[in-house]
Amino acid sequence: MKRRELLKGVAMGAVVGAAPVLGQTAAGGGATKGPPSDRIRVGMIGVGGFGTGNLRQFLRHSDVDVVAVCDVNKRHVERAVGLTGGKAKAYGDFRRLLDDKTIDAVMIATPEHWHALMTVDACDAGKDVYVEKPAAHYLRESRLMLDAARRNDRVVQVGTQQRSGTHFQRAVKYVQEGRIGDVFYATCWNHSPLRGPDRPLGAGGPPPDLAWDMWLGPAPQRPYDEVTRFGSRGQGYWDFYGGMLTEWGTHMADVVLWGMKARGPESVVASGALFNQPGAEIPDTLQVTYKYPNFLFHYSILNHNTFGLNGGLGAARFGSYGIQFHGTKGTLFVDRGEYVVTPQTIRVEETLEQPAVPPNPSQRPREDMRVPGFYYKTEILAERSDSSEQGGAHIRNFLDCVKSRKRPNADIEDGHHTNAVCRLGNVAYRTGRALAWDAEKEQVAGDAEANRLLTGTYREPWKLKGL
Repeated sequence: MKRRELLKGVAMGAVVGAAPVLGQTAAGGGATKGPPSDRIRVGMIGVGGFGTGNLRQFLRHSDVDVVAVCDVNKRHVERAVGLTGGKAKAYGDFRRLLDDKTIDAVMIATPEHWHALMTVDACDAGKDVYVEKPAAHYLRESRLMLDAARRNDRVVQVGTQQRSGTHFQRAVKYVQEGRIGDVFYATCWNHSPLRGPDRPLGAGGPPPDLAWDMWLGPAPQRPYDEVTRFGSRGQGYWDFYGGMLTEWGTHMADVVLWGMKARGPESVVASGALFNQPGAEIPDTLQVTYKYPNFLFHYSILNHNTFGLNGGLGAARFGSYGIQFHGTKGTLFVDRGEYVVTPQTIRVEETLEQPAVPPNPSQRPREDMRVPGFYYKTEILAERSDSSEQGGAHIRNFLDCVKSRKRPNADIEDGHHTNAVCRLGNVAYRTGRALAWDAEKEQVAGDAEANRLLTGTYREPWKLKGL
């Protein structure tokens, strides 16, 4: 029997602790070490900063063998091989890693402009995929990733780890069950401090250990010093990055769509500007509003002030961020640290059993002289949670689904719809127009320019299949 066939029949790995809300798997590497046939052979593609963190997380699970690592930076590869105790094979080209038929699953933590092509190729090669967020760089790409996953019957988990946090699961459950009433408005925000000066544009070129042309891949040819001026992943330019609306917005908007059981909006409008990063393309101040049939969704991005829409001061490392659902019975705030339910107050007039005593004209009015009286009540109780494990739980959920063949917590279908919402916001800003979204065709109605921006362009030979 082939390894892949055997994995399909293996029951979910043992997990320490009780199952959290909504029946998802718990965190940690608690699977009992079993025979080789129970183990998952993983290849890691992109083992830089965030990829190194994911590598450490995968190594915590005793039913995982990290057998291969790949990166276009030789120093990253050497460090990653060392973390595996020298056991993993080293690659500079992800295609050679995918050629290894003994690898069951891959983790992709490259810059976002590579996500789609690598995921589709991995699915076609028979691998399950854990791909970091955002799912893809263009809207059309994430649809092709979903198609590849379904065509090949692959498990594809997007790295929106909040879906595996039990306090997020409970918060979403409250929204879906109507605990805070009917929700007609939801909002997310990222309000961060003013950034320091960017790296000056020089002529140093890429470091000798970096294969720059391979790093660019499908993206347009641009000099290393220009691309990395605002960050190592090309954070200042649309060719490589989607700004905070896709960086953090992928996490935040995903929870709104999850809680509201929503997908594509009816229309999108955006307004923003670039105030404090001369030379970049992506706005540092942006406001986006999405209209759905039964609610409005608003996203706020500031890069000069941390005060949050929930009144938070934003003293944490990321400034202020979060999600709020505004219901008829209360408001629910949630971030990675907690959820808070604040009841909606109802003003009630006190019934008087006897006529009020006429006020004394010579006496100054006091609070206890108000006639009639009022009091305030609520239909629900206030509630607050603690935080919960998210990153480790998310990887554990992926591994369990590789064995069970069930859909993971952040299936690529959910990742696609979240990617679509975030990309639509950026395109509305770039075109300066309100966009009417046709969810069935996945196109902006009557706007060829907007649809071109949602599809993207590619450098040969890296064009994605299906475009």
